[in-house]
Amino acid sequence: MTIEKIKIPDLGDALDVEVIEICVKPGDTVSKDDSIIVLESEKAAMEIPASVAGKVIDIKVSNGDTVNEGVIFLEIEAAEVVVEEVAGKETLIEKEAKKATPTIEEQTVASKPNETNASINYTGSIYAGPAVRKLAREFGINLNEVLPSGPRGRILKEDLHHFVKQRLDPKAQTFSKNPSVDFAKWGEINTEPLTKFQKTAAENLQQSWQNIPHVTQHDEANIDELMLLRTELNKASGLKISPLAFFVKAAASLLEEFPLMNSSLDENTENIVFKDYINVGIAIDTPKGLIVPNIKDANKLSITEISNEIGRMATAAKDRKLKVDELKGSTFSVSSLGAIGGKFFTPIINPPEVGILGISKTFKSLELMNGDITPTLPLALSYDHRVIDGAEGARFMAELNHVLILNFIN
Repeated sequence: MTIEKIKIPDLGDALDVEVIEICVKPGDTVSKDDSIIVLESEKAAMEIPASVAGKVIDIKVSNGDTVNEGVIFLEIEAAEVVVEEVAGKETLIEKEAKKATPTIEEQTVASKPNETNASINYTGSIYAGPAVRKLAREFGINLNEVLPSGPRGRILKEDLHHFVKQRLDPKAQTFSKNPSVDFAKWGEINTEPLTKFQKTAAENLQQSWQNIPHVTQHDEANIDELMLLRTELNKASGLKISPLAFFVKAAASLLEEFPLMNSSLDENTENIVFKDYINVGIAIDTPKGLIVPNIKDANKLSITEISNEIGRMATAAKDRKLKVDELKGSTFSVSSLGAIGGKFFTPIINPPEVGILGISKTFKSLELMNGDITPTLPLALSYDHRVIDGAEGARFMAELNHVLILNFIN
């Protein structure tokens, strides 16, 4: 029998991620891939699975702790360690073996959140520690103008560094604050703080709108034949296939023909990065805010498989059970308001992507050619004008319309 020390896996860009749920206790027996803790970052909650099967010996974190990649949080007595071979990819164990062991200081900070929280001063709506406040005073920084990146909206030293860098860089975009207004002068008010997801979404949307020159192409598609196909597939499979699955499949297929729409600009905006994979992000409305997980290799999946993935991810998002990998690597997004209403809207691009397809509620229209009443789908394609010119955007939309009308979806 061996004791396996389980570490926090790769969390992407997330730092100081909060432990919001511990699913096991010492003495429990777990299987490989069983959920053992749930973490929450600014973007989403994520389950961390057990990398080996065995008996839980020790849990080194508590609810409310903040952790980072590489921190040991669990010990499991394992009968054996199975290393799965994945062609062309490293296993998680191999990746972890290459990573540096976190320092004692990092582990101490992660495992003692109460000491950290005890040093935090609250002044109005500003959430920052004494060291950060002292540094802000030395540099003459107004903390009200600093965007926080720490847990629960805490301002970190890195936020001050970023603020100073933004101010010194003439090319940097700065965010204007809303005007200070005493709304209570006109009647009673009730103030509620934004959720972590809402704050992150607001920041990302503002950055996208300010930094990316958006162009939105609108069109309408006759989907009469498509809806007949959906009815036939539903009868044949006994399932209720989401209409969104057809639109995602059509867009994913077209991205193979329009590689620019599946690309990204590099961080210096000097090169275009073309991707040989197509991962379609699906905007999901949840009580905590908008979350955009993505369907990996959507162009290689059938309509039924895409429909199943959309349903699974929607449930996982609303239950805060999405995994880290499901929130990373998207190459193009689709945002659908079909279940709500409205005819047209302007979807905002999800960086570093260069395109997003907006779908509104289908409405009935009269075909002047033969007098038939047909279901019509409003479409809106927003794209980054630095990468996609108007002609390319129009060609993509025209081809998408062509595919949907003539039902060329395989």
